[in-house]
This record gives sequence, structure tokens and C-alpha cells, in this order.
Amino acid sequence: MSRRLRRGLTLLLLALACAAGYDGYRLFMAQMQNRAITGAEPIAPEERRAHVAFAGAARVGAAGDYLRALTLYKQLSQDAPPALQLAARYNSANLHLREAMRLRDAGDAAGMTQSLPLLELAKQGYRDVLRDDPQQWDARYNLERALRLAPEIEEGDEDAAPPPLSSERAVTTMKSFNLGLP
Repeated sequence: MSRRLRRGLTLLLLALACAAGYDGYRLFMAQMQNRAITGAEPIAPEERRAHVAFAGAARVGAAGDYLRALTLYKQLSQDAPPALQLAARYNSANLHLREAMRLRDAGDAAGMTQSLPLLELAKQGYRDVLRDDPQQWDARYNLERALRLAPEIEEGDEDAAPPPLSSERAVTTMKSFNLGLP
């Protein structure tokens, strides 16, 4: 075998070994993240990646710890990549909505009163998400649900005078333009 061929094969084997080592490292990191998500192995907060923290917040929220999950989502909405920030704000609004619905289902007057601020926070959260991503249909649907639970009263201008009772409408006095039926 020529010296040149042996050198080429050695370089090829070295490159393949480096690729295998890199893949092994990525597999090890993925397994660590999966253990952190399932809670099997806690890791330090500074070592967590944003998506692991997001999964942890989702797990805490699903377990029913409203305040802790809200705190985690708040941190993520400031420190995470933009797509994850949007998802954290959406999930925060979902937490507010779920907590408000839980308080309303309690059936007492105090629960109804306590649920109103949470519904307002949920509506504001959904509006923030829709402002950044208008195509977020889940946020749009949940905003509609929150609006049905706590409809907003349109504030009119009380200082304005009411329209005169016998006034003509501009549409009826326009020439050569008919909006009504013949």
C-alpha cells in the first residue's frame, strides 16, 4: 500500500472518529436534558438551557403549583430566545385563565371576585402574544374564552351630547347613491 493511501485512510478514520465523538456528546447532553425534564436528575439553574427550563415550568404548572410556574415563565419571558419568550407568555396567560376558572368553579362570591383580576391578566397576556404573532390561533381562541367569562364594557363618552332625535342622516340626502331597497 502506498504511503499516500495510508495517510488518506488515516485522515478519513480520524475524521470519522471525531464525528462519532461529537454525536456521542450530543446524545449524552440530550439524555441529561431528558432526565432534567422528567425530574429524575436535578441540575443547577445556571446549567439549564432555556427549553429545559420551559419544560420544567410546564411540568410545575401541570402539577398545580400556579405561583411557581408563573415565576418560571416570567423568567423565561425575559431571558429565553424570542420564540420561547412568546410561548412562555402564552403559557402564563393560560395559567391565569385556568386559575380564574378554578376560582369561579368554587362557587362562592369571593372566588368570583378573585377571578376577575386573573381574567384581566389572561386577556392582557393573550393580547400581548397576538400583538407579536397575529397568527397564534390558540391565543385568539383563549382570548375569546376569557372575554366570555369577563366581558369588557365599552366606555362611551358620557360628556358627549346624544344625537338629535329628528336629525336627517347623510346617506338619505345624498344624490345618485341609494343604499336602501327600491
